[in-house]
Amino acid sequence: MIDKLLEKITGKDDVERIAYRENLADLNAHLRTRRLLIPRRPKRYLEAGNYTEAQLLEMIESEAKDLDDAPFEPWVLEIDARRRLPAFSNRERMEVFQKRISMKLNKVFALGAGEFLIADVTKGLNVDFVDLNALCERSWEIGVLQK
Repeated sequence: MIDKLLEKITGKDDVERIAYRENLADLNAHLRTRRLLIPRRPKRYLEAGNYTEAQLLEMIESEAKDLDDAPFEPWVLEIDARRRLPAFSNRERMEVFQKRISMKLNKVFALGAGEFLIADVTKGLNVDFVDLNALCERSWEIGVLQK
């Protein structure tokens, strides 16, 4: 209840409020118990200009249902020779990411997600960084230690 009130007042959710303090120990401690939205790798990218809006919506909805039935595969991006896992503290931040990636690629795609603890999703996954709220107004890069 207090978290929701603080989010309305500050515009920042619990993860963002802690991340803004720039205390890595506090953020890591919080992320041990707080699940984040991890995007699924899209199955296909569509050229927006080749379809009507209704056709695009229908195809994206169909693909979103297919993603829900498929095994979870996180969307790992390779940027500047680094493997990055985008993670989001809330759905609104993930939608900002989707819009910006869509504009950069000039394609549309269905973006599904699962909720995971960072430690669970990065276990056995070859990534260098977790990008918290990637491509949003404020984002954080968290290095991943490989064991």
